[in-house]
Amino acid sequence: MQQILKMALLIAIFTTSLLNVTMTFAKSREVTLVVQYKTVYFAGKARKAIAVNHQIPAPTLHFKQGDRVTIHVHNQLDQETAIHWHGMILPWQMDGVLGITQKGIPPGGVFHYQFTLRQAGTYWYHAHAGLQEQQGLYGAFLIDPPTHPAFQYTKDYAIVLSDWSNTHPNQILANLKKEGGYYSPRFPLQPSLAKFIHDYRKADKNERQTLIADYKMMQQMRMSIYDISDVAYDAFLLNGQTNARPWTAAVKIGDIVRLRFIGAGGGTIFHIKIPNATMQMVHVEGNNIQPYPVRDFTIAPGETYDVLVKIEKNHPYIIYAESVDTVGAAYGALITSPNHIVNYKKVPRFPEPLPVTREMMSMMMGDMDHSSHDMSSMEMNMPTEPTIMGDTFSKPTDTDQTSSGTKYENIVAAVKTNDPDKPIAKIINMELFGYMDRFIWFVNGVPEYNAHPILLEPRKRYRFVFTNTSMMHHPMHIHGHWFILRNGNDAYDPLLHTIDVPPGATITADVDTDASGQWFFHCHMLYHMMSGMSRVFQYSTLIELTKGEIPPENVAKNTQYINRPIVRKDETRPLDTSLVRHPMAHPAGFWFANFLDIGFDPFQNSSRVTYNGLFGPDYHKLELFVNDAEMKQGKIENADMDIFYWHLLDQFWAIKGGANYVYRPAQTPYWQPGVGIEGLMPYFIETDVRSYLYSGSAKLDIELSRDTQITNNFFIRLGIRSILASKTLTEAEIGSGLNQMRYIVRPYYRLMPGLNLYAEYEYEHYYGAFRQLQVNAGESASQNTVTLGLSVIF
Repeated sequence: MQQILKMALLIAIFTTSLLNVTMTFAKSREVTLVVQYKTVYFAGKARKAIAVNHQIPAPTLHFKQGDRVTIHVHNQLDQETAIHWHGMILPWQMDGVLGITQKGIPPGGVFHYQFTLRQAGTYWYHAHAGLQEQQGLYGAFLIDPPTHPAFQYTKDYAIVLSDWSNTHPNQILANLKKEGGYYSPRFPLQPSLAKFIHDYRKADKNERQTLIADYKMMQQMRMSIYDISDVAYDAFLLNGQTNARPWTAAVKIGDIVRLRFIGAGGGTIFHIKIPNATMQMVHVEGNNIQPYPVRDFTIAPGETYDVLVKIEKNHPYIIYAESVDTVGAAYGALITSPNHIVNYKKVPRFPEPLPVTREMMSMMMGDMDHSSHDMSSMEMNMPTEPTIMGDTFSKPTDTDQTSSGTKYENIVAAVKTNDPDKPIAKIINMELFGYMDRFIWFVNGVPEYNAHPILLEPRKRYRFVFTNTSMMHHPMHIHGHWFILRNGNDAYDPLLHTIDVPPGATITADVDTDASGQWFFHCHMLYHMMSGMSRVFQYSTLIELTKGEIPPENVAKNTQYINRPIVRKDETRPLDTSLVRHPMAHPAGFWFANFLDIGFDPFQNSSRVTYNGLFGPDYHKLELFVNDAEMKQGKIENADMDIFYWHLLDQFWAIKGGANYVYRPAQTPYWQPGVGIEGLMPYFIETDVRSYLYSGSAKLDIELSRDTQITNNFFIRLGIRSILASKTLTEAEIGSGLNQMRYIVRPYYRLMPGLNLYAEYEYEHYYGAFRQLQVNAGESASQNTVTLGLSVIF
């Protein structure tokens, strides 16, 4: 044992010495990057994208470990920008996050990023200002190690996978804020009745029972079993190339090709394979691992995976990357001859993904079955200290948690990455969740704009316990640090900068606080990040530094672990105290949502309009609501408007209150106060209950409806509405007791996101005192209405 320890110590000393020698002979490298607009035709239409040096992806930056780099970023946009060096350990003020580590580079301005490369591997860089990354500002960042890795290869290519929409990303986010399922019409996988019947008919007995359980769970949870992605993209790109002209690279028989896959999608997880070839996974997120073979793998936004492919035959090796939501794919090829005709269409698609509920339950059961889930681990998840703005800190225990069953379970580091016996200072529990229909995403129930920074002390180890209680994947990325993924290999647990947390999963990772300053931490699904799933980590020393209590730190040195330098530099540029006082990458937005329903009854020469407008931030809005305003034969018969304050309570429910203006059927228009509650009950029952008070009469208006999805875009809505009052007011057309009942059947078809075509049958019947008022006015006691119309969201 002593000999082994001595040998390990000698290897560590040799490695550190080699790294220091590399630093001694390092070069100073300068690169100029010009950020500018560029017109692209990725999806059939001319659209304005963001390029770097006229390129999408941005130029591949290739350096050597130890290089001292200066990257001059010139901004030729009409808005601020900033560039983040994803996965890099560097001074915090060089990390490139607008609002956290720097003020934005102004239009016409330049910023000089300067840092020394104390690590090696496959990384990438991208914008960290708004949603500019989604518009094309991303590229590969490759660093050669001082010595060759244990694996050998003869060719080396970066494969940058990304997604593209012809809709501007700011408009995409605005659309998602109007309705979380705004892009649902464009997804092939839908939780329709037809899909259920199709799957049920081809399933065996056990699978049929599981399908019923899936759909029952979906109905009770009020979520789609195919909530895989938020946006149905118009194109998927491989190295900036569309499928109309795929990317290719020349190889020859006998080559061993290193393919460096980079997940640069804004919201797409890619499923990757090379048909008729076995890939060897050798390098994950900048670090060498113990190689293992794979036939296929998935890559989430923010991740990188390096594989080796041996060219053994004289035929094209197709690289096939399909979006897991089955919307589309990107592909390219390694070709051994320029005369090869590559038949990309012959590549079979991946099997249809299982319902998310199935994946979620599998992860949850895996966690329950794992030995760490005893009483002590359950106690570890309980907050034992006060919650600080929604972020739960717990006292450490000796229990590790491994999320077995994830794609990371086979990853073992090639060299030692950490001291597994280092004590844990605190456990930080992080629940990942969101209000999908409202499109608000959280860490511990709080969006970024409502949360204070999480304070970290230097030279400590923190344990992060991620629990994903949502229906979607969340690739969580930490800036300027490594996650030590606790997957049961102790000193050989892998280092990751991004961890894709599946639905229902619990994943544990440790973070050693080897830095200073403040850093961003977020979901790399860009629209989740923009909508609140992020945090700021702030070192306690930074607060002391701004108060003048301690001097700035200036430490940069290697450690015994590869790719794990210690960098504590606070003097790379003057300290901007405003960033420290109010660090915020994405403030709360002000959103507009308009729902307009216009219908015409050709048999009675009448028309109806329903309008609902919501204006404001996520939780507090002004609501303008006109419900079933009716004009018949040129005369307004019904028209009133709620002018309410609207407040979101939770994922499904909101309360509201304010004033209501009644124009008709009252003989004289009047104002009345009103309150209400609206939301979604289990089994997708839409609920809207409103109460008003006028001249001593309290009126209650109750509406319930349910939409049943028959096919991908064809629905049938069944609805019921009841109006009651406590007192008869003839001048206001209100009767005591039950006034009326309305029953509707509305088949409708989703023509495109935000636009539906419908036909509606409504039967309306009057009761009691209100019925008598109608009869006295020459109206019938009931009526049937057939309406044809459009509903639109804008």
